[in-house]
Amino acid sequence: MQEVSCRRALRVTILGLALAIARSAHAAPIDEVPSGTVLSKDNWEIGRGLMPDEILEFYKKGEYANPIIKLEAVNKSVVDPNLKAASEKNRGKFDIDDKGTVVEKATGNRPAIITGWPFPDIEANDPKAGSKLIWNWFYTLFWEGGFHTQSPVNWVSRDGLLRRIATDVTFKYYDGQPPFFQQRIADNPLNILSRTIGAVKEPADVNGIVNLNWRYREGDKQDQAWTYVPALRRVRPINPANRSDGLLGSDISLDDGPYFDGKPEDFTFKLIGEGTVLAHYDKPALESGSPVAKIKPGTAVSDLIDSTEVGWQLVTPEYQLIPSECSSTLKDAGKCVPWTKGEGLVAWAPIQWALVPRPVWIVEAVPKNPYYLFGKQVMYLDKETGRGYWKNKFDWKGNALVNYALPAFAVTKVDGEPGYLRTGGGGNAGYSVNYKLDRATVTGMPVNPTEYYIDIPDAIFETDRVVRSGR
Repeated sequence: MQEVSCRRALRVTILGLALAIARSAHAAPIDEVPSGTVLSKDNWEIGRGLMPDEILEFYKKGEYANPIIKLEAVNKSVVDPNLKAASEKNRGKFDIDDKGTVVEKATGNRPAIITGWPFPDIEANDPKAGSKLIWNWFYTLFWEGGFHTQSPVNWVSRDGLLRRIATDVTFKYYDGQPPFFQQRIADNPLNILSRTIGAVKEPADVNGIVNLNWRYREGDKQDQAWTYVPALRRVRPINPANRSDGLLGSDISLDDGPYFDGKPEDFTFKLIGEGTVLAHYDKPALESGSPVAKIKPGTAVSDLIDSTEVGWQLVTPEYQLIPSECSSTLKDAGKCVPWTKGEGLVAWAPIQWALVPRPVWIVEAVPKNPYYLFGKQVMYLDKETGRGYWKNKFDWKGNALVNYALPAFAVTKVDGEPGYLRTGGGGNAGYSVNYKLDRATVTGMPVNPTEYYIDIPDAIFETDRVVRSGR
């Protein structure tokens, strides 16, 4: 028996060595790959183990192609030093309670305000590491302040654009802001953590549909959500469990949002690994940066938001999304996203992205509600920035169904608060790729500048505002 076990162990060892040799024969370690190398069907082996297998398959087939860019080669930073400094002050202060909520170790209560990551130190053997990493992700998001954007949502088949709607979305966070902005947030008697309102503007058949969501600090208190459908002329409460369903039949859900937007207490999180991924970054911003402009005092930034004395606009170059509008000039300027197959690429190929080697934690999220659409989600969270990459979503039998990914960004030093801002050069598009149905939903690419650190009145998140927004 011992001899059989030894022979089996020897076979496993030889097989492992053979696989390692086979890989080394086809692809150099990522550290040895020169910056600027384009990952494609000719060298797809480079990406093995550095992204989900289902995404790598697009590169293997020649349907995706993106350059691998090393940050040191372009002299760019993706770490906000002010967020890092604020997080350092939280060392040892917080814990996760039985509900999955962040609490102070000293009191066992949820603190009124947390600035920076609650958990700057993550230990791989900590059974709560998965939950801690997800809360770090949320406080990375909160640090950017509430924001307002207008962007299209595009249904894309393998051959081209199928359908498009225009949306207007506002997010407001009541925790985790930089100190200069946190003090501007009004009293919070309802103990709100975040609010989101999104309105569909066009086409005419869906114009006026509005979704509103309130999320509370209490771990055992469900989200409250409402929708307004013009045909019914009523505001209806909706079940928060439906946040996993696709928006208007698309492959993007409310729980996707800025990457992962589920209520943390509704999931069980587990740290299942760590390593390196080829993370998707906004390529134009990495190469040349993009302009950010201070909003002038007194400027009304939209019809929903009051005039403001603090705020920044991220100015994104216009991208044409319809082939008929895709002129040669725009193509030459890198400002055209052809929703056609083109040079072997699948129609939704994220041609504006670069692939950047980044260190990550790998976290699995399993919903506590057995009627949730997805049985688990696997997320890759940056060890230094808290950002998430390549979120893979599975059915309850473990089959990969959908991948949701938004680009990460470089950060730029600005004069005044908050000190650093993320920048985007035009690749600000999120891709939800449905493996089974061979299609994608693409959102982002704001049609107007995206506005950050702006005063957003609480009044726009009231249910009576939903009716006015939907008219």
